[in-house]
Amino acid sequence: MIKPTLIAIAAVFLVANNSSASSASAENAAGGPNVVSSAEAPLTKGATSLSLDLGANAQTAQIAIADVLTYGGAQPSIAPPDGWQLIRDDATATTRQSLYWHAIGPNDSNTASFTFSEPVDAQGAIVLLNDVASDSPVDMSSGNTGGPSDGTLSAKSVATASDGELILTFNATDFGAYRHTACTDCSGLRPKLPDDTGVVLNHESTALEYWILSNYQSQRGDTEVQVSYVPQFFNWVAAQVAIR
Repeated sequence: MIKPTLIAIAAVFLVANNSSASSASAENAAGGPNVVSSAEAPLTKGATSLSLDLGANAQTAQIAIADVLTYGGAQPSIAPPDGWQLIRDDATATTRQSLYWHAIGPNDSNTASFTFSEPVDAQGAIVLLNDVASDSPVDMSSGNTGGPSDGTLSAKSVATASDGELILTFNATDFGAYRHTACTDCSGLRPKLPDDTGVVLNHESTALEYWILSNYQSQRGDTEVQVSYVPQFFNWVAAQVAIR
């Protein structure tokens, strides 16, 4: 069961400043949302469901963001737990990223299980947020997909409507599926992440790569495009989500 919190939870990772003039500090001076914690579920082959643990820090009135990643080309329907709302669903021929949000209630389970209509390779993560507008936390989102090209992965800009919004960037590729055939020492094939962003989760060298980044937008307006540079060929999915 999730217990109400009586104290503010401090963020457990460093949030770096955005390099644009409209960026806020790590303390989010405009008084917007903050990341509390994150937890991930490893890759499961032929899964019919994906269970994501909200973790020990989960508290009533926080917002949880689920990043559900599936691979291999199949795009089965996904049944989320009760109360989880779809933010967006983007896919290439091999890599799919489905994002959901949920306002945590006092009687919620600590585990969120997403069920697939057919078996699929799946992994994912949960990000917990404080100080969020629980009735309508997602302001805007953008999605982008691509394949083998010039070595860049770009999460498109969004236009925020409020000051002090938290910008989360979700990126996933299928490169890990070919890592064993592409290289013996793969250290030189890790993506170069954008400068001046906070890293929530970084799985850029696991079986199938994904990484979640964060930043603040102190004043309403367009966010920066978040670009990761990668030397390897891959199919990729990227999204920015503005949280108010």
